Amino acid sequence: MPAREEALFAEIRRDHLGLVSRTACAFTLAASDRAELFQDILIALWQALPQFQAQARLSTYVYRVALSCALNWKRSRRRYAQKLEHYGQVWPVLTEGFSSRDQERLGWLYARIHELPPVDRSLILLSLDRLGYDEIAVITGMSESNVGVRLHRIKQHLSQQSETVKNEI
Repeated sequence: MPAREEALFAEIRRDHLGLVSRTACAFTLAASDRAELFQDILIALWQALPQFQAQARLSTYVYRVALSCALNWKRSRRRYAQKLEHYGQVWPVLTEGFSSRDQERLGWLYARIHELPPVDRSLILLSLDRLGYDEIAVITGMSESNVGVRLHRIKQHLSQQSETVKNEI
């Protein structure tokens, strides 16, 4: 691979592994699936680098490739969903240093995100990474207004689920 792509991949490994990890967490529950998806995303990024034209920021390109790969990965496993059994809770990779309560809350959030339809999962993940509607629209190919409406509905849904849990306790 040419030096340009090697330098870009080194930048991805240095600056953007967190978003790859968060994407894998949002689309999987089992640690083994998360590791597999993480590797698949890195391979997809490596293969996609020759097409990167620098018309957008590298992080935008990484999001686009990562989300596309995750959605394809999820689709390819849909027919096996009945055979898979997930044990335990979600334990995200990026929780070192968090209290057990924060880990529990983060696990709850990822479990609720995992229940969302794949496109909504992508939107909330990008929103949690503090991307604006304009950048989310570029990454997903949706209009900014559609992104805003869908995110509002997703956040309402998650808030309602949170209130339900509080009321049950």
